[in-house]
Amino acid sequence: MAFIFFQSALPADLSSQESGVIVDLIMRFFESILPIGREAIVFAVRKGAHFTEYLILGAVLVQAVKEWNSESKLPGVSSGAEAAPDPRMSAAGCALAAWLIGTAYAVTDEFHQSFVPGRSCELRDVMIDSCGVLTGVLLVTLVEWIRRAKEQRQGEAGGVPAAESSRGRRE
Repeated sequence: MAFIFFQSALPADLSSQESGVIVDLIMRFFESILPIGREAIVFAVRKGAHFTEYLILGAVLVQAVKEWNSESKLPGVSSGAEAAPDPRMSAAGCALAAWLIGTAYAVTDEFHQSFVPGRSCELRDVMIDSCGVLTGVLLVTLVEWIRRAKEQRQGEAGGVPAAESSRGRRE
C-alpha cells in the first residue's frame, strides 16, 4: 500500500517520466511490428501498471485476511461441550473481504491523486484497480484450492485422513 501511495503522490510530470522509460523500451523493440501509436502504448503501460499494482495488493490482502481469520480469537468460540457455531469467515468470505478492502483502497488512492499536481481522480482507474485486486484474490484462491485438492488426494492415497492433510485450513 505504501508503494501505491508514493506512486500516486508523484506529480504528473514525474509519473510520466517513469512510464516513459517503459514506453521507450517497447517502442524501440516493437515499433516495426506494433501498428499503434505512442499514445496507445502510454495508455496501456500506465493502466497495466495500475492493474499490476493492485493484483499484487489483492494477492497479499487475501492472504492477510485468511491469516487474521484463522488466528483471531473470536467471541462466541469456546472449547466447552456446547460450543457456539464457528463465526469465522469461509474462504469465499475472506476473498470478498480482501476484494472490498482493496477496492476501498483504490477509491481512497484516486481521491488522494486529486490533490496531486497534474493528476486526477478517475472512475476508470478505480475500476481497473478493482479488477486487479479481484484477479490477485482469485489467483491466490485458485492456487490454494489446487494445493489443497492435491494434498487431499495424496492423503487419501497414503492413508492419511483428508482433514489432517489440509493443514487445518477452512474451505
